[in-house]
Amino acid sequence: MKQLGCALVLLLAMPVSANEMILKARQTVDIYGSSALEPNLADVDYQLSWQLSGQQTDTGCQPSHVLVSLTATVTEPLEWPQTPAWQNYRLALTGYERLVRERALLSAQWLEESLFHIAPQTNCQQLQKVADNVGYHQLTIARTLLSDFQQQNDYGRHLGLIRPAEGQR
Repeated sequence: MKQLGCALVLLLAMPVSANEMILKARQTVDIYGSSALEPNLADVDYQLSWQLSGQQTDTGCQPSHVLVSLTATVTEPLEWPQTPAWQNYRLALTGYERLVRERALLSAQWLEESLFHIAPQTNCQQLQKVADNVGYHQLTIARTLLSDFQQQNDYGRHLGLIRPAEGQR
C-alpha cells in the first residue's frame, strides 16, 4: 500500500487589528492510495487540507472560521479493454471508490467540526498549537477509517472488484 505522509505544512499567525488575529494553519495529508492492487489499473489519492482563523475575545482566542477541503485525484488507464469483463471491472472499481469517497468526506466533516469546536485558548498562538494537534489527531482517524475499510473489503474484492484474467482482454 502507498506510504502515507505529510505533503505540506504551513502555519502562520497574522495580526489583522488590535483585537483580532487571523490564524492560518494549513495541513495537507495524503490519506489514501489504492495501490494495493497490482499491477495498478487505477490509483486514487485523497488529500485533506484545513485553514483556521482565530479571533481574540474577552474569553480568549477562539476559532472564527474553518475551511476544510478534500481533494481526490483519480488516475486510471486512458483506454480500457472493450470486453464485458473489463467494463464490469471498471464499474465495480468506480463503485468501490465511491464508498471510499464517502468515508473520506465523513473524515473531512469530522475534521471541520473538531477544529471549529476548539475551546477558547489564552492566546491565538495557543489556539494554533491546539488546532494543529486536533488536526493531526483527526487525520490519524481518517487514515485508520479508510485503511480499515480497505482491509475489511479486501481492497474491493469482497464488493465484486475482481480483476479479469489476462486472457479476457
